[in-house]
Amino acid sequence: MLPVLLLAGLILALSIPGTSCESATLRFLGQTDFIVNETSTSVVRLVVERLGDPINVTALVLLEGVDTGDFEAVNAAAFLLSTESSKTIFIAVKDDDLPEADETFTFNLKLQSSSNGVTLGTTNKATITILSNDNAFGIIAFNSTQEIVVDESRRRNVPFTLIREKGTYGTVTVNFEISDGPNAAIEDVAPDRGSIIIPVGQAAAHFTIVIQDDQIPENDEVFTVRLTGVAGGALLSPNASSVQLRIRRNDSPLRFSLSVMAVSESAAIIGLNVTRGRLTDDGPLIGSVDTEVSVDYMVVSGEGVGSATPGVDFLDLQPVRTITFPPLVFRARLLFNISDDNVPEIAESFHVVLLEDTIRGDAVLVPPNAVMVTIEPNDKPYGVLSISSAALHQPIVINEDLTQK
Repeated sequence: MLPVLLLAGLILALSIPGTSCESATLRFLGQTDFIVNETSTSVVRLVVERLGDPINVTALVLLEGVDTGDFEAVNAAAFLLSTESSKTIFIAVKDDDLPEADETFTFNLKLQSSSNGVTLGTTNKATITILSNDNAFGIIAFNSTQEIVVDESRRRNVPFTLIREKGTYGTVTVNFEISDGPNAAIEDVAPDRGSIIIPVGQAAAHFTIVIQDDQIPENDEVFTVRLTGVAGGALLSPNASSVQLRIRRNDSPLRFSLSVMAVSESAAIIGLNVTRGRLTDDGPLIGSVDTEVSVDYMVVSGEGVGSATPGVDFLDLQPVRTITFPPLVFRARLLFNISDDNVPEIAESFHVVLLEDTIRGDAVLVPPNAVMVTIEPNDKPYGVLSISSAALHQPIVINEDLTQK
């Protein structure tokens, strides 16, 4: 009886229909790495695919990490019916005004808690890189475009400031050049070109150029300090990438009108003209003229033959040996009295020399900076030839045959 019952149970078990186990896999299909710009029209399309049995399933796409506000929404859900094999999810980029460097975000594919036999495939992550935007690396400009006016004083430093507007991401290098002057900039400034590095996070940078004190008379010189390029992702401001540098007229020339003067002993008082602001007597003004300048002079006379003796042959009539030019005065005279005596003399000279080391104010010496005054021969210096008075009282007899020629 027992075998019969066992056989009947086996037949019954085989006759009951079994319950089938459905399964499916959920994954991203197609492109999963995206590089986009931050614009209001930037939208990323993620395709979610189901492989396996036709099972209803809800897929979730979630941002990994902190929501930085760079997307319109950071979570999305897609319900796949058993009749659908894929679904598209759209992730829109938010366009803001914040300067930002390249940013990469990861979105993960997830399942709802009741998976109904659905598992995740290996392609379950997608990355979206939003490129740097809103001038993340900055806009470089001069802090002021007002003309800079300087004097040509010794080793004068002129500071410049660059500002980095918008973002300060990354290290940028800015190039500058000085040009557009009446002559090559390197003759008046140093350096005439260069590079400035602005480190990451820094919103300003400073650099300095030096005005060369060249001791050359010059009128106003205007140069342009221009930003010529930038590396590292930043841009140059179109309206503040140059500034003018004006070097005021400088080094007013001081000189004698003549380098040599010849006078007679009867000339009495003579004047030596010293000029300021002109390279020739009738030339145009050059150099600074609106400030006071002065220079000392000295009188040089030797002790040998041909040298005029101070106090004997001539007299310096100036109370002090300093020549002063007030503002906008361009000529001064040194007066000397030539002594007229009855002593026979050959030509005698003395020199008047401007002293460079004594210059006070913005001036320089240019030739001729010394003048030689020559007092011409006077009072019959070579003597007078005459016939002896004895010959006037008796005749002179000459024997032609005995007189030697």
